[in-house]
Amino acid sequence: MLSRVGYKNKRSILYSLRHFFHSPCPASSSAPNLSLQRSDNIFWWNSAITSSLNNGDVANAWQLFEQMPRRNQVTWNCMLSGLVKNRRTSDAQRIFDLMPRKNVISRTMLLTAYAKSGLIEEARQLFDRIPERNVVCWNAMVSGYIHNGMLEKAREVFDGMPVKNNVSWSIMITAYLKNKLVNEAKVLFSQAEIRSTSICNALLSGYDELGRIRDAEDLFRQMAQRDVVSWNTMITCYSRAGKMELALNVFDEMPEKDIVSWTALMQGYLRNRNIEDAWRIFKAMPNRDVMTWNTMMAGFVQNGMLESALKLFADMPQRDIVSWNTILQGYVQQDDMASAKRWFEQMPERSETSWNTLISGYRDNEALVLFCNMVREGFRPDQGSFSVVISVCASLVALGWGRMLHLCVTRAGYQHDALVMSSLISMYSRCGLINDSALVFECITKRDTITWNSMIATYAYHGFATEAFSLFDKMIQNGFNPDHATFLTLLLACAHKGMVNEGCQYFVSMQKDWNLIPKPEHYSCMVDLLGRSGLVIQAHEFTKKIPVQLQTTAWETLLSSCRYYGNLELGKVAAEKVLDSQPADGGMHTLISNMYAAKGMWKNAESVRMLMKDTGLKKETGCSWIEVKGKVCSFVSNDKSDPLIQNICQELDNLTFIMES
Repeated sequence: MLSRVGYKNKRSILYSLRHFFHSPCPASSSAPNLSLQRSDNIFWWNSAITSSLNNGDVANAWQLFEQMPRRNQVTWNCMLSGLVKNRRTSDAQRIFDLMPRKNVISRTMLLTAYAKSGLIEEARQLFDRIPERNVVCWNAMVSGYIHNGMLEKAREVFDGMPVKNNVSWSIMITAYLKNKLVNEAKVLFSQAEIRSTSICNALLSGYDELGRIRDAEDLFRQMAQRDVVSWNTMITCYSRAGKMELALNVFDEMPEKDIVSWTALMQGYLRNRNIEDAWRIFKAMPNRDVMTWNTMMAGFVQNGMLESALKLFADMPQRDIVSWNTILQGYVQQDDMASAKRWFEQMPERSETSWNTLISGYRDNEALVLFCNMVREGFRPDQGSFSVVISVCASLVALGWGRMLHLCVTRAGYQHDALVMSSLISMYSRCGLINDSALVFECITKRDTITWNSMIATYAYHGFATEAFSLFDKMIQNGFNPDHATFLTLLLACAHKGMVNEGCQYFVSMQKDWNLIPKPEHYSCMVDLLGRSGLVIQAHEFTKKIPVQLQTTAWETLLSSCRYYGNLELGKVAAEKVLDSQPADGGMHTLISNMYAAKGMWKNAESVRMLMKDTGLKKETGCSWIEVKGKVCSFVSNDKSDPLIQNICQELDNLTFIMES
């Protein structure tokens, strides 16, 4: 219940969140006692302000700033820079306006704030008004356009630069690679006035991110000078591709190794689920820092070895917030929310990541309660926070909450963030508001594959297959490569509309044209497509050709199709396969029993039910949610615990009568 966190209704929550995002200089309970710490040393004041802003405590920074006996240019720039980092664009503008002397540094900081908030026109206008621009200012304008997905504009500014440095070339080359424009990146690299190691490393890192091993190898061989970053990048490149033998060769050939080199190799083994070799590297390391310990611990967690992670945590000579968050993630990953909550409460400090991790473990009203608590304790929700809680609203179909969070997203300056906006697209889609999803999609200036997938999925889930196909074509035309999720939504669209030929074409295309190996869900979707179209025999033949280790969910899907079309013979085959792989799945046993009952085979149905009873199997109870006046209520089948159950049943009877008549 939302009243548990002191909120009476959704309006008061909205007011609190709005106040949180728009208070330019609120008082803070965490502010130090200035009467005890007052000093005339301006360096002390500037350091205290910088520390507060680095910790996200904007309120304390404001209080310190206003209490200062005197200020210098460093003070103003510290304040402006910190507000920019904390995405307080309006506050940054306020400080800039109050500054007695403005220089190229302060103007560049405000330009960056505008660009990060999606106010790219304002950023450009400010840039044009700067009388003497240095290379940092030019780089900031290029980065601003890149941040807002405007590569052509970024290139125009880049080409107009009177002087370029290593950062300039690296920014532009990296931007092309992040947008998968490899040829453009290569051409620009060839035009670089100097082939410094840092510029080569930028291209090398881009090849690594894109998995272009051949290009990375060629560049690495051609480099006149390599530094430790170059070698470490090649280790990561090989390990991403699963080529750990080559990664080890690079590691052994390195003239000098640093702690990052050891950690990169260890992380490579972890990425490829080779825990033993990762542990061997960890123990052989001459020096370890907290990041190394955290990496090994995260490897244990990701591979479901929470006990080993806890032992490592206990042995750590030094821990940081990441260490605590890693164990928290382990509990959430195991769905042990009671232990996760206890761990969270005993943490010496918490970050936005801590809150986001705990919230992500809940899929009910508790997630919304935690989000409110997070805000009340002074934590500023970031992209992860909003993405997680909006996803919860989607699963609960809590439109009221979703709209409120949409408003908060805009006020917090994340209205151009692809991750957050993708969550909003999905939320409106789950609530059945396709037009709202489309409006959000159109507002995103910097789209990524996830954004496109979210909108394609919206059309697919609501039966608008033609629109999904059309948007997929636009995605390709705009230079985005589809991934596994893209093709899964396309196959779902085909399944919902019975478009067998189109579905088969997409299934072939993902392998032939995009080199994507189908996952279990793709195979299951193809079985569903054939089954829904009445082609149960073809669905059976298709299932038999699936690699054995990926067949389980496909047999489950085939079983559902057999039940729907009354094909008992194939249903028995599918049932045997399912029960062989999942003997403890009560839901599957229930489905098989129902299939027998539908054909009048009561003895068979009863024998399955008796087997469930003897082995203690139960079908997991289904649960539904509904939002009523800002509060999310849950209920299960045959739930009669509500004090107004008689009134509810009477109203349902009335509605049923009206619908039938």
